[in-house]
Amino acid sequence: MDNKIKENSENEKKEKGSTKAMVTLVIIVLLGVNALLLWQFFSKKSALDSTQQTLENVSEEKESLQSELDDLKTEYDKMSEENSSLQVQLSDKDEEIKVKVLEIQNLIRSGDAAQLKKAKLEMNKLRELNRIYIAQIDSLNTVSQALNKENIKLTSNLKEEQSRVQNLNSANTALSNKVAVGSIMKTESVVASGVKYKSSGKELETNRASSTENIKTCFTLAENLVVDQGKKTIFVRVLGPDGSILSTSTETFLYKGQPSIYSAKETIDYANERTDMCVYWSKGSAYAKGDYTVELYTDGNQIGVTKFSLK
Repeated sequence: MDNKIKENSENEKKEKGSTKAMVTLVIIVLLGVNALLLWQFFSKKSALDSTQQTLENVSEEKESLQSELDDLKTEYDKMSEENSSLQVQLSDKDEEIKVKVLEIQNLIRSGDAAQLKKAKLEMNKLRELNRIYIAQIDSLNTVSQALNKENIKLTSNLKEEQSRVQNLNSANTALSNKVAVGSIMKTESVVASGVKYKSSGKELETNRASSTENIKTCFTLAENLVVDQGKKTIFVRVLGPDGSILSTSTETFLYKGQPSIYSAKETIDYANERTDMCVYWSKGSAYAKGDYTVELYTDGNQIGVTKFSLK
């Protein structure tokens, strides 16, 4: 009986030992599993944190690149607007910048890290293009300003020259007018009257219409050094009391570009010095009573006029 109790006691001890070993093993296994899970958890968390940081960095880089691109575009648009008159000269460079901006914009929109890296490189190229563009604009503006100054100077010189020419023309016109006026012959002491003749041929002045045979006009051609020397024809035009031109011929001379009938003419050799002369005209019939006018012309100009009366 005692042996059986002892046997049972030993069996119980063995079972307890086996159970304890099993529990220990399970605990060890559980601890191992927990350690593995904890390792996996922290590994994934680290990976997630790294990925999150990468995403945040990519996002910040995208925003930074986009902001820089926007600034460059704004600067470019401002320069283009302020220098619109130079667009023809810069059209090639202008088109190259537009293409580069579109290329970078597409790379940024992709959101891929590799594409963003490429966008950075292209951004550097765009900065250089923009720098060259600005330098060319400055150069063209410098040339344009120099040309404008030269143009203003030339315009000023042209105006001065035009003014000088105008003054010379005015002076020339004035001088021509003076020469033209100076070239007109003048008369002094113009006197006209009726004359009759005695049987001896002696000439007598008369104011009676019934006695008048000729109308005599005497005058002095003044000295004129401007007038060309040579033959000068003096035309005499006698206007009767009724205002009509007395003439026995249909011959004419030019006055103010128009043909005009004259009463008598006399040609002399003028030597630019004072010359006394008389011109006679005969009507060939009786003279009317009244006031007469005698006009003198040469070279298309009126050079003298006088009046007398017959009663």
